[in-house]
Amino acid sequence: MRWQAVVGVVLLLGGCGRGAETTGGGSASVACEPVGGGGGTEVPVTLDEWSVTPATATTPAGTVTFLADNVGDEPHELVVVEADDVASLPVDASGALDEAALEEGALVGEIEAFPAGERCPGTFQLSAGSYVLLCNLVEEENGEVESHLALGMHSPLEVTE
Repeated sequence: MRWQAVVGVVLLLGGCGRGAETTGGGSASVACEPVGGGGGTEVPVTLDEWSVTPATATTPAGTVTFLADNVGDEPHELVVVEADDVASLPVDASGALDEAALEEGALVGEIEAFPAGERCPGTFQLSAGSYVLLCNLVEEENGEVESHLALGMHSPLEVTE
């Protein structure tokens, strides 16, 4: 099965201490690593092949806890970037977000890759503005490089005063 080929060791690449994460073959599992202490406004977000779907398109500024549900067959992550839209984001040759090319402070944070069928929370401080929620995993499938971002795993989020 495809998901068995994908669930594997997560390799960290360069750029802002890391870049797009690459999943490959193997049997090691990645576990949910909650981010932050919770609290604030809760925003459920569904991760699936190939979509990121927040329960709401807007949320108030302040502490926001994203409850990321991976309902897909593959590991996914949730990256929060302050940006006008996905088209304004710098991407690398694979189509993944080039985190090293982001303006300072644009990368708010992320919930690292976690397995299908799990929920993983991430709490972040968000100011009013425009954001993009995305999965920045890159995988090799049958010799082809696939960027989850390039395949459509992104969604806008407006944060209001």
